[in-house]
Amino acid sequence: MNRGLSSLLGCVTLKPKSRSPLDPEIAKRRELAAKLRAQSDAVSIVLGDLADYHRREAKPTWWRMFDRADATDDVLRDDPACIEGMTADGPYMSEQRSLLQRYGFDPSQESKIDVGDTVMFTHDLAVSFRVGAIDLDNGELMLKIGKKTLDHKCEGKFPERGSILKNEFVAPGTIPDALFDIASQQLSGTLHGAVKSLLERSAPAHPLQKQGESPLDAALRVIKDMFGGCLVIQGPPGTGKTYTASCMIDALLAAGKKVGVASNSHKAIVNLLVACGEAARRNGRKLVGMKVGDEPDVDLHAANPGLTHIEDNPKARAEYAGGIVAGTAWVFTRPEWKNELDFLFVDEAGQVPLANVVAMSRCADNLVLLGDQMQLEQPVQGSHPGDAGLSALQYSLKDTAQSKPDEPVFLAVVPLDLGLFLGESRRMHPDVCRFISESIYESRLGSLPECAKQKIAVPVSGAVVVAKESGIVFAGIEHDGNIQQSDEEVVRVKAIYREMLGRAYTSKDEMTKPLELNDFLFIAPCNAQVRALKAKLPKGARVGSVDKFQGQEAAVCILSMCSSYGEYGSRGLKFILDRSRINVAISRAKCLAVVVGDPRIANSAANSINEMKLLNIFCKLMHPELHKEMNDEPRV
Repeated sequence: MNRGLSSLLGCVTLKPKSRSPLDPEIAKRRELAAKLRAQSDAVSIVLGDLADYHRREAKPTWWRMFDRADATDDVLRDDPACIEGMTADGPYMSEQRSLLQRYGFDPSQESKIDVGDTVMFTHDLAVSFRVGAIDLDNGELMLKIGKKTLDHKCEGKFPERGSILKNEFVAPGTIPDALFDIASQQLSGTLHGAVKSLLERSAPAHPLQKQGESPLDAALRVIKDMFGGCLVIQGPPGTGKTYTASCMIDALLAAGKKVGVASNSHKAIVNLLVACGEAARRNGRKLVGMKVGDEPDVDLHAANPGLTHIEDNPKARAEYAGGIVAGTAWVFTRPEWKNELDFLFVDEAGQVPLANVVAMSRCADNLVLLGDQMQLEQPVQGSHPGDAGLSALQYSLKDTAQSKPDEPVFLAVVPLDLGLFLGESRRMHPDVCRFISESIYESRLGSLPECAKQKIAVPVSGAVVVAKESGIVFAGIEHDGNIQQSDEEVVRVKAIYREMLGRAYTSKDEMTKPLELNDFLFIAPCNAQVRALKAKLPKGARVGSVDKFQGQEAAVCILSMCSSYGEYGSRGLKFILDRSRINVAISRAKCLAVVVGDPRIANSAANSINEMKLLNIFCKLMHPELHKEMNDEPRV
């Protein structure tokens, strides 16, 4: 057996003995789940299903890593969570109390391993290293480890060669205990008010939005009287979700309330904190409080000197003296935070597990969920019963009338009696917004009038590919045999960029300037295509996957589909034409979205109603002008 495998199996309670019902932790959660389900009401059943969420979620992750540890070199080369065939390059180096070793590898393999990731060698899962630096294009990587750990576990030596796999397991810390505490309250009839409102899908006020009232004004009115409630705010791309949340938080802080800000990622948390600082300064105030965990953001703390940085979660509560506190579930589920806050804002709630939000909620009297269930959703590893595998926002906006147990359907737009909908994009030109609105948001999304002023001049001499001032352009190019990378599309993307570079771009504030490199976003669904684009586009180009660019924008977005007709890989059409990914990719564009793809994809055979819907979206991308004409016709 692989060195370290036995001990790791024990750590995650996957050994035969640990899987026994006699295991104390598993036994108490199963007992709680059984008691809750026996009560038969909807809230008890959901809490029962959530009780053992984190153990179920972890099991596939560990078994996948164990499979990789036993995989052949060929399999490892094709696995993006691995790097095969690394060789040490030179002696190791010292950096304070850590040691660093440079490695070389074949750069032709695709990998998602990045700086800061924890990795293990496939021949020794007992030792973890951190990636200090990586250059996938040139096949170079730096591994980092503490000197004491290397001496103790590796006899003071880095492996000379081997293959590494990404350690995808993230210990849940105190989250399961907090979840158990919340779920136990249901048995005694003392369930936390905010959790009850969340699980019952009940709004904190009726009506939530009055006639003629803006969503922001409605939100500010509702939070004044909230106690034990859960407010849902859906913010489609560019509609000012962060701005709305920052105004709400500033009003609460001004009223002396204690406010928490949470999300899955520190990036999302920092983004909201930056907006909170701006809101405070607009109103002659300073943002006061703390940001917990991760590295301190220099710009954030420089602009907000009253916002301190606390590195360790256990130290945070002792240092907290009021104001705002921001961090992940690993902060807010600690027992010392129980009942300490007035409000907890959960940003990107469409990607935060329902289990984590329920666990965090015991820290605050009220919950505010911010996000958009029609954008990227949370990745789920385990198999969960009922609604336990949903995100908090998915749960809140699940269509209970249409959903099947194994195929949930989510409301595209939050109903007026369930939450607030931010229905005006401050980013997209109407010609771009129309596609997003009709394809994703039931034609409920509009754009601010000034967005129509955006345009990109078309040369008098004409254009080769892009001959529109705004909207969506499909640049078709046929190719064969490509699944994750298309050199033909790379050439076409580069040609489009060169053709458009320097064209006059007029913004919504009617300022005109030539298009520069930073005015473009280059997006692809697969990392292999991202790397191929980076290699051919100018240095500094903003190139990335859909996941990377959520929240960003540019005058021009160029989306490369990269798959040939009939070559959709193991993930099929569901991946490359996924509505959420198309939504995020196209809605980055302020003025023009250019889609590069094989037009024959439209001829693909649909094997289900869902695939028919996906192909319909692709056809609308190919012929946006025809779709506009059809929608402009008077309806009988």
